[in-house]
Amino acid sequence: MVVSEVKRIVVVGAGVGGMVAAWEAQRAARELDLPIAITVLEQRDRVGGSIVTERVDGCLVEGGPDCFVSEKPWGLQLIRELGLADTLSTTNDDRRKTYVYWKGRLHPLPDGLILLVPTRVMPFITATLFSWPGKLRMALDLVLPRRIDGVDESLGDFIRRRLGSEALDKLGEPLVAGIHSGDPETMSVRATFPRFVDMEREDRSLILAMLKRMRAARAARARAATGAAKMTMFMTLTGGLSRLVEALTHDLGPEALVTSTHVERVERAATGTWTVHAQTGASWIADVVIVAAPAYAAAAMLGDTAPALADELKAIPYVSSATVTLAYDEATFPRDPDGFGVVIPKAQSRRIKALTWVTSKFYGRAPEGTILMRSFVRPNDESGNPLDERALIAAATEEIAHIVGVTAAPRWARAFRWDRAMPQYVVGHLARVDRIEAALASLPGLALAGGAYRGSGIPDTVRHSREQARAVVQALAATPD
Repeated sequence: MVVSEVKRIVVVGAGVGGMVAAWEAQRAARELDLPIAITVLEQRDRVGGSIVTERVDGCLVEGGPDCFVSEKPWGLQLIRELGLADTLSTTNDDRRKTYVYWKGRLHPLPDGLILLVPTRVMPFITATLFSWPGKLRMALDLVLPRRIDGVDESLGDFIRRRLGSEALDKLGEPLVAGIHSGDPETMSVRATFPRFVDMEREDRSLILAMLKRMRAARAARARAATGAAKMTMFMTLTGGLSRLVEALTHDLGPEALVTSTHVERVERAATGTWTVHAQTGASWIADVVIVAAPAYAAAAMLGDTAPALADELKAIPYVSSATVTLAYDEATFPRDPDGFGVVIPKAQSRRIKALTWVTSKFYGRAPEGTILMRSFVRPNDESGNPLDERALIAAATEEIAHIVGVTAAPRWARAFRWDRAMPQYVVGHLARVDRIEAALASLPGLALAGGAYRGSGIPDTVRHSREQARAVVQALAATPD
């Protein structure tokens, strides 16, 4: 049925989830010949959320995410549909080495260690990071039985159960802290690393499962067309990830975007329409509202209209994060940054969680003679007080001097602080999301999008946001005027 009346869609939040939801709604409506008007409301004075790319002294600086996982196809798919395929850039896998800082030394992770799982014998045996008892405990994964009760458990409990405490302390905790800013003792393994659960269920042993997947991956690469573009585990865009936001903005059109607008509440009328109220007193009437703000912000907007839903949203915890990029003269640097970076276990009591050697990991990020180092700084002091920009830069500079041994001052520094920006998928998260989705079923015309629900990385956020947007547009097309 062709519907002649223009349907109004309001998207609240212009991070990558909100921008993708608006873009997908526009695309789906065009396919269904459904006339719509889209408005995207954003509290900040810019769009893109934590995706920020800056140019400083000829260097490319990412304030938030700097790459995405290629194994999950939804990010790559969107980039190609936006016409950005020719800007895809691989990491420099000739220098793909990661170190763990432990007791004053940088220990290289052994070759063949994939997602905490050892897959090559000799590099693992000769690795300096693990003790012999720790190595033997990890090898026990080959004979341990699978868990069959299906109960959700923390990522920490899962890693301890399969690989032992040393694997958790030296690998699991620092890797998770660097990627998710999370605590493995509270994170749900089913929500954050469902692949581990699948591997145990299907193959019992993580080591055996990873070896099987590696063989399948090699076979798939062999079957691929000879002219296929090269892919690495992590991909980025030439010119930075802000190119993704710029392409979405271009397709949506500047008239669809309203920035510097704080939404206070979202109300449903008896007629079934929705009204979005801004702090300024402005309001928008909509047939559909897609809330792509953080879960705690969505809870505040929906508290009057759907208190039970708001309570569930409010219960999703968030943590803050911070990154600091420092530029050094190569001539003053004491060592060749011959890898992707360093992760630092919490037990080492350092003020940074991880360190990326940007100019070693990525191509073309700085002029010749410049080394870029990006630190993931613990955003609060020991008392829990937030660190300001100067304190973040000081912490990063001092920690790099301690860990890498550089004594020269950086040429310049750029800090980014992200307050309550990282949703935490704690044990029971997926059950909570099921309850959220059940509550939404009784509120036609309302949808939630973004990274707070079924995957927080760029590919998962893209997938979830597109699914939600397409579903509401299809429902609009099926509804009589």
